[in-house]
Amino acid sequence: MDTLQFLDSPGLRERQLQRRYRNPLFSAEQQDVSEQQLEQARQQDQQEVQQFAQSLQDLLTDVSQFSGTEETDKILQTKERADKLYEQCIGLSGDHEREREGLLKLNAAIMTAIRSAAGQDPLALEELDRESQARDIHMALLEYSLVADILRADTQLEEDELLPTILSGDEETISTIMTLFNNEQRQILEQQAEALKQSLQQQGVMDQALEKKFLTLTSTHQ
Repeated sequence: MDTLQFLDSPGLRERQLQRRYRNPLFSAEQQDVSEQQLEQARQQDQQEVQQFAQSLQDLLTDVSQFSGTEETDKILQTKERADKLYEQCIGLSGDHEREREGLLKLNAAIMTAIRSAAGQDPLALEELDRESQARDIHMALLEYSLVADILRADTQLEEDELLPTILSGDEETISTIMTLFNNEQRQILEQQAEALKQSLQQQGVMDQALEKKFLTLTSTHQ
């Protein structure tokens, strides 16, 4: 059987196929990835790169036309567009470090404008500080590609792919991802993990590395 060859820097859809491919954590059907599926995923990932480039150009064009007297609502809308593009940029196929750096600089400039508009209002400044701290945490989470993929609003994950996808990460990533869920969600995932673990043991494919991943998932507490 031929082995599929994946890109060094795949996009969101190809990344998920790569995780599923011949991975015993997934069902037999999910492990069976075809050349056709891979080609389709790459085409969709490339379309996303093109859409991102156009959206980024539109944003930069709009910002270049700012007069410096824009109302706060318009500035906040621009910040939201920049944040969404940054999140999308993280998951694109290929190297987009230059675009990431540009979006970070743009966001910093927007935050400066927002703080300036807030003047000396202590409540507004306090709210901006909280938002900045939350954003720093969010940006740190996005550095984990698996976390970024799961957090995306348009994630390609099917419901039955979530647990095996989480367990496909390393122990640090698994621990980080589990902090994203509330107690009820964590209990469901832990119950599913126990069932999957028993299935893998019956199949004789449970090794020490997988044992550690399951242990990390079930022992991480908020």
